Amino acid sequence: MPRFGPNVDGVFFPEAPPAIYAAGRQARVPLLAGWNSEESSGRSVVANPTPENRAVSLNRIFGTLGAEALTVYGGTTTLEVARAATDLASDQFIGFGTWKWLEEHGRSGQPVYRYFYSRARPPVVTPSPNANANASTNPWAAIPGGAAHSAEIEYAMGNLARNTVFAWTDDDRAVSATMMTYFVNFVKSGNPNGAGVPEWPRGHSDANGVVTRMRIDVQSRAEREPRERYLFLQRAFSQR
Repeated sequence: MPRFGPNVDGVFFPEAPPAIYAAGRQARVPLLAGWNSEESSGRSVVANPTPENRAVSLNRIFGTLGAEALTVYGGTTTLEVARAATDLASDQFIGFGTWKWLEEHGRSGQPVYRYFYSRARPPVVTPSPNANANASTNPWAAIPGGAAHSAEIEYAMGNLARNTVFAWTDDDRAVSATMMTYFVNFVKSGNPNGAGVPEWPRGHSDANGVVTRMRIDVQSRAEREPRERYLFLQRAFSQR
């Protein structure tokens, strides 16, 4: 995956961000951050999502940690393997980095709020005539898509109607209203909670090490973070 390093310019970043956070010199403000359910395609992990192919791919990616990777990105069916591959591709692209940011900032004592955005865009208004041309030979064709990278922008900004490519529904407009409410509340007060939206718990570890995030979708809800994935990646990346 591509890597985009910070520009340590001596002004905005007086030093590398890990050093700033390790010393607790970041801005002491609440943080709300998250990522989408399909930030990157699982095809980049495994072309044909079978358990056997997944094992080969994870051993190639993680080497001696391949067996452990199989436990956190598991699955026995084609659908389960495809979802696990998508999770890994998304984590490698932006999920783990955002998770690590939230983790480090949480040590400051300031509240952090984590979200996982999973509302996939609806079908396009006028599909391409070749949209399903390769469906019979594409093993991913029958796998439901998730929320792609940047798919949340129209929802968060409340401008679905300005994008005429997609056939927006009342469910999409409801998700947009929920997301806007959370974001506006947070901008005003540093807390996304308020009337008319499900309770969004802080994203800090409880006494049992459980961390909660908010899944934003048609039925938005707080859920347990799959923490074992990110802790595994933290170990894996530290060895590179």
